[in-house]
Amino acid sequence: MNNKFVWTNKYSVGIQLIDEQHKHFFEIVNKILDFVDKELSTKEELFALLNEFENYAMYHLGTEEEYFDILKYPDAILHIDNHNKYREIIKKYINRAREETEIKKIAEEVASYSSSWLSGHILEVDKKYTKFFNEHGLK
Repeated sequence: MNNKFVWTNKYSVGIQLIDEQHKHFFEIVNKILDFVDKELSTKEELFALLNEFENYAMYHLGTEEEYFDILKYPDAILHIDNHNKYREIIKKYINRAREETEIKKIAEEVASYSSSWLSGHILEVDKKYTKFFNEHGLK
């Protein structure tokens, strides 16, 4: 049994839309963990989940980056660089999933990596924009 991600208020960045997106991001990671725990699962199911996961991750990161642009967030370049590194790693996982037969192993790696990356990213990087965003009317 894999450890599911449980949302607590310590992950809140004080911006409702972004908090909701972060919660949904983790829900998808938890769905991947459910997939790994299932006895009978297909490669098609994995790809559907990985596609949902990748699309949502890119959508969410894009939302933050749109706010950086609109509000002229001063630390945007460093933050976007952090996002781009994550995007590259996720693309590598998905390419591996297309080539390998050990799909559960890859799914577990994606979920584990994403869960730790996102929780750390929220606490160490995202929370830095809370005050700036709030001061610019985003709550």
